[in-house]
Amino acid sequence: MKKTDFKGLPEFLYTILVEMCARVGADINELDFKKENWYTQYSWTKEEEDSFSEWMIDYLYKNKEARERIMRFPRKNKKEIEKVVETFLFDFGWKTKYPEGSKE
Repeated sequence: MKKTDFKGLPEFLYTILVEMCARVGADINELDFKKENWYTQYSWTKEEEDSFSEWMIDYLYKNKEARERIMRFPRKNKKEIEKVVETFLFDFGWKTKYPEGSKE
């Protein structure tokens, strides 16, 4: 059952969400992105999060439209893009699961 209507969602954001869901085995059509805290329904390891971060940095670096839509100052600058991705993951990334006994 489809919970979210993606009509009107910018293509770049849909692409990011599809990739995020794929990384944790989530069915994008089953998530309700309008629900508060939707991003707490799944979790990933720090390594999975880092891998996604690298993917998103590369995606934004290569996609001018996505940079223009998600960045306040959409420069093609890796350091600036890294900061934006870090903020995105802090705000909307899946919960991070740490190994048992970890100090994180």
